[in-house]
Amino acid sequence: MQTDRSPDSPFARPVTEPTGGLAFAPTWARLDQQPAFSPVPGITMRSLTGERIMLNWVQIEPNTEVPRHQHPHEQVGMLLEGALELTIGDETRVLHPGDAYTLPPDLPHRAITGDEGCIVLDIFSPPREDYMTE
Repeated sequence: MQTDRSPDSPFARPVTEPTGGLAFAPTWARLDQQPAFSPVPGITMRSLTGERIMLNWVQIEPNTEVPRHQHPHEQVGMLLEGALELTIGDETRVLHPGDAYTLPPDLPHRAITGDEGCIVLDIFSPPREDYMTE
């Protein structure tokens, strides 16, 4: 395997070991071993959290609504399976696997699944305190 080490490569800078302490301990996790929680009926979530970022795996059952809401966190998401009608602000789109989105803090949004439900991977910064399971 070859790595690009040209001066313009993002991997060109020298690597050094951290000094002081780490912000948090590294984590290895399996999705099926993360605690599940359900903020509303029909939605199951599993999260993995660092100091300033959160990965949130979301399974939404068929014909389920994620109510219109907002939060002070940045959010980036990608649809992994199924289909999802997502409304961000005043724009609505139907997402399919591989479709992604970004949400700035405090922008209202909602989602609805059809007959097949969906699985979404959401990333939040900073982590959502209300989604922390530990």
